Amino acid sequence: MTFPRQPAQLVITPSNQSPWVGWPNSPGDRFTRAQVSAMKRNGIDPETHAVFVTVFREATTREMYWPRGDAPPVFQFDCPVLSTTSDGRLRVIAPSGDVKIVLRNGWVKEPSYLNQHLLDRKDA
Repeated sequence: MTFPRQPAQLVITPSNQSPWVGWPNSPGDRFTRAQVSAMKRNGIDPETHAVFVTVFREATTREMYWPRGDAPPVFQFDCPVLSTTSDGRLRVIAPSGDVKIVLRNGWVKEPSYLNQHLLDRKDA
C-alpha cells in the first residue's frame, strides 16, 4: 500500500511548521530540496546514499479534517538515515531538512488504534 507524501492542500502556520512537510525539486524526486541541502551539508551524496527509511505519519487535525471515527490519513516519504540511537530508533533527515528521531519501524510515532492494522502489513 502506498500513501501520498503530504496532504493535497497544506495549511501552513508560520509559527508552527511541521518537519514532516517538504517540497521536491521535481515531482519524481525521492528527497525534498531541504533534505538534499541537509545531506550535502553533512557530506552525504544524495545520489548514492543507500541508507534510508520510508517514514509514515498520520495527519494532524491542524492540517486537515476527516470524519470522526475514521482512521486518520497516513502519509509516507523517504528519509536518509544518519544513525541509530542506543534504543534502536533512527535519526533521519526529515522533509524539512531537520534531524528527527523516528521509531525503528519507520513511524514518526505509534499510529492510532484505527491504523494499528498497518503495522502488520508487509508492504506498508
